[in-house]
Amino acid sequence: NSDHLSACLWNRRTERQLADWTAIRYTADHILDYIELDSDHAIFEIAVPEKWIGKTVIEADVRKKHGINIMAIKRDGKMNLNFASETSFIPGDTILVLGDTKNIQKCFHI
Repeated sequence: NSDHLSACLWNRRTERQLADWTAIRYTADHILDYIELDSDHAIFEIAVPEKWIGKTVIEADVRKKHGINIMAIKRDGKMNLNFASETSFIPGDTILVLGDTKNIQKCFHI
């Protein structure tokens, strides 16, 4: 029946996502969370790269360079979705990024 098929497909997708997440966490300590949106796109919570500390969002320019969108900056445990492009990154910041999984992996060395 179609309900059973849907449940099986959902379980396989969930198992694959869990396997992917385990592999990512095992190989990349700077990745804090991961949500697969489809086979090509994902949202990652990533520690801000050291080379970005002191730079602004606009200076990092990940949208233009990598086709990745910064959705939020998390600082001191608080998620800021309404940050300015002039916001500077500081040590301890994490970011939520959305984009093509391959572009995110390349940009953040995952």
